[in-house]
Amino acid sequence: MNALVTGGAGFIGSHLAARLLTDGHRVTVLDNLSTGNTKRISRLAVRFIEGDVRDYRMIRQALQDVDAIFHLAAVVGVPHAMTHQWDSLTTNILGTHNLLNAADAGQIPIFVASSSAIYGKVAQSPVSEEDDICLGNTHKPSWTYSYAKLAEEELALAAAHERSVCVKIGRYFNVIGPGQSAAYGMVVPRFIARALRGDPLPVYGNGTQTRTFADVEDVVNATLAMWNRAPWGSVYNIGGQQEITILELARKIIQLTHSTSEIHLIPYELAFGKGFEEPLRRRPSTAKIHTLGYTPRFSLDETIMRVVKSMTEESESELTP
Repeated sequence: MNALVTGGAGFIGSHLAARLLTDGHRVTVLDNLSTGNTKRISRLAVRFIEGDVRDYRMIRQALQDVDAIFHLAAVVGVPHAMTHQWDSLTTNILGTHNLLNAADAGQIPIFVASSSAIYGKVAQSPVSEEDDICLGNTHKPSWTYSYAKLAEEELALAAAHERSVCVKIGRYFNVIGPGQSAAYGMVVPRFIARALRGDPLPVYGNGTQTRTFADVEDVVNATLAMWNRAPWGSVYNIGGQQEITILELARKIIQLTHSTSEIHLIPYELAFGKGFEEPLRRRPSTAKIHTLGYTPRFSLDETIMRVVKSMTEESESELTP
């Protein structure tokens, strides 16, 4: 197929683009480079278009000769979305609206990347695709990203049900791996970068909040399993299986990197301002995606070490004259 990957110069998008090329497909990448980086795709034989998914004319240009869409463009990271609320909302909502309209007009199937953020305050663990969601007050910017991704899903499902657009939605849970930037609040690369320097690791709150991380290669495999075998109009959790507290994560990274870093507990109010909220638990039920033949390959320790290796090699290459 000839695939368009929106956000293809981003972390997950660039890994997906590389895998599609390896599998023999042609790839067009559309990215506005607000958080993406052309270094990620510089060695890939992709057609690159610098543009914004909020620009419908740009999308129609990018879709020339395309017969599959993987829509991953987004304002990434909850802290980043909190300080860029307008961009977060419009990129996800207007951008997805444009992609769905274009997919409808061209009869092109589309995969829409959603997020575990849509579950909001849901505390049960694991959380399944059929569970109710519970989001916080709209006046609290900590929920901006959640509302944006939820609106994106609703648009996609409406397009599927009312316009018969061929849509599949994957809810990504805390994707990590080589090439992920620490610049937008992602906890694992941020912790690893600080541990490698021997700097303190900041853990917000009391550190008992949990997350379940998934290796980006596993996530790409699950995405393609969905593309190849999931029914149209379906929604699947895509994530790992090992739930861990953020405090345990910090200790694990210090141990694996043989770091001398200390852990500093920082109140949410000092880090993000008054009224900040975040989910206390986050672990996906992956029973549904497993029916498509998906099984995670990497353990959390293995992925952490893959990120360490990537960061170390990148640092060494920068020092090479």
